[in-house]
Amino acid sequence: MSWSGKDIHAWHRRLSYQVALYALLKTAIEVETLLSSERHYSDSSPVSDILTTKINSVGEHIESQLNMRLSELVEWFRVVEFPRIAGFFIPLLRKWSMEYAGSGVAGIVVAISCCAAVAKLGPGRVKCPFFAFSIEDVMVELMDLSHSLVSVERLHHLAIEAGFELDFLSHFGRKVLLSNKGEEVEFWIGLAYEKLSSAFHNESAIPGKRNFHDKVQADTLATLGLFAYLGRNTRLFLSTMGIKDIDELLKDFLSYLECGSIFIYPEFASIAVYQQFMEVVTDEIGWLDFYAACPPKSIEERRKSKLHTIQAEKEIALSAVFTVCYDVYSGFAHFCRSTQLSLDSDLLEFLLQSQTLLTTCLEDYWSAYDKSSDWSKIADCSCVATKVSLTILDAHDAQWEPSHLKTAGDSEKHRSKHSLQLRTAPRLLGMETITSMEEGSARKQRHLHRILMKKYSDHLVSTSSDVWMGTHLLFIDLMSALELLLKQLRGHKVSRRERNKLQRTLNDITSLVPVTLLMLLPVSAVGHAAIFAAINKYIPGLIPSPYSSERLDVVKQLKRTKKMEVRTWSNLEDPPSRIT
Repeated sequence: MSWSGKDIHAWHRRLSYQVALYALLKTAIEVETLLSSERHYSDSSPVSDILTTKINSVGEHIESQLNMRLSELVEWFRVVEFPRIAGFFIPLLRKWSMEYAGSGVAGIVVAISCCAAVAKLGPGRVKCPFFAFSIEDVMVELMDLSHSLVSVERLHHLAIEAGFELDFLSHFGRKVLLSNKGEEVEFWIGLAYEKLSSAFHNESAIPGKRNFHDKVQADTLATLGLFAYLGRNTRLFLSTMGIKDIDELLKDFLSYLECGSIFIYPEFASIAVYQQFMEVVTDEIGWLDFYAACPPKSIEERRKSKLHTIQAEKEIALSAVFTVCYDVYSGFAHFCRSTQLSLDSDLLEFLLQSQTLLTTCLEDYWSAYDKSSDWSKIADCSCVATKVSLTILDAHDAQWEPSHLKTAGDSEKHRSKHSLQLRTAPRLLGMETITSMEEGSARKQRHLHRILMKKYSDHLVSTSSDVWMGTHLLFIDLMSALELLLKQLRGHKVSRRERNKLQRTLNDITSLVPVTLLMLLPVSAVGHAAIFAAINKYIPGLIPSPYSSERLDVVKQLKRTKKMEVRTWSNLEDPPSRIT
């Protein structure tokens, strides 16, 4: 009973979990070794090379725990108990390996499935210091190994059958655009599109608005969701890179990419509806990370950077943005051609318009880059001009030294006259100097005061606007949660996404209590704004999600897109006829 995990004693439960995972992974190694020998591989098994060291450390830990209780238990564990537990897993894993026979990576897939099962068990139950924090690394090594043997598409099908698709997506989703193989980029774009299309086809309704059981509408929403996620991911990437001073043209492109769906579905202009749309998108393809190859620098490193280093980082980040966007457009175009995907006129116009904005941004970027290449020449010219000016000034001063000598009498008269003038008005000159210094100091203080007042007033207005928008979002969340609760009371089934939304709203209400108490302190409006800004900066977990910068930025993007004027094709010069 102790090894089955049902003993109420904590020590027995913990040790039983450790023995179970030890036997499971030992069996996985044996199965993969057997399959490798049948395929006439080398003497070493790749799974054994990766897992043996870590598994042996777990076995040593188990034996040390048993030896502390009773030394005879170690021999009993080796001879009797471990073979009995391993006997439960051997037929099961051999059956699994037969299901994946012919893939070339059957043993590796079985080993990944076992590691995924151990990861789902959680470190809290196992509590093994040698193993708990390395299981994810083992899975990454095994998945990379299997990817080197089979295509990513084949490996994805195996991951679905073996039950570790989420682990597969979370790992390889960060390498979507790192591969130079065009077919892999096309596969990932197609996979994201298919997941979004299936989700919108099965989604019952956008609250109170439109049903999307129609296949054409679901496909259109899937395309809009894919590019909206690209725009959102790009905006977050630039924010984490600390790049805020981007031009208006690039801001328009990102706003149109993220929220341009409102020009096809006007109901998305509602914050509640658009929020529901983006929740479906991020829930389905949140594993995608287009900018994983460009990790942002920490704040400390950014503070240490010099001005030209920051400018270089900005150029690199913008180059990465344009490269990623082009790759996504190109991958989607190849996917459309290979699958014969038909696009309706509104969606095609959205894609062509966004591509035109991307092309314009890219041309503007290169023109600015060409101008920046002349900065060094301008700087060199300015240095030369400064040296020439200094030389002229030195020569101008030198002209008054030896060539304008006076006679002794004239010098004496001039000296006596000058000293008389200095004696007659020393006090007046000193008073004028002091007065001018006081006026300059007062003028400088007034200027600093105006700057500080403007800074604090702008900060107060911005924080007040954020609080108002956050309160609006919180009200929307409360109404949505109330509808879901009523749905449950009527006996309807609530989806996983809806359960997560209920849990998030409950957490927001809980975290709202301490923030409200702090905001009720008897301080001025500026003090409340400072308290809220400090909490949001230093304790972001205490802020309810509607007041977080991530959700507020989405609302700001939506408002910006509403104000955009989308040009008609008659106003565009040389409009593109197709997406390339």
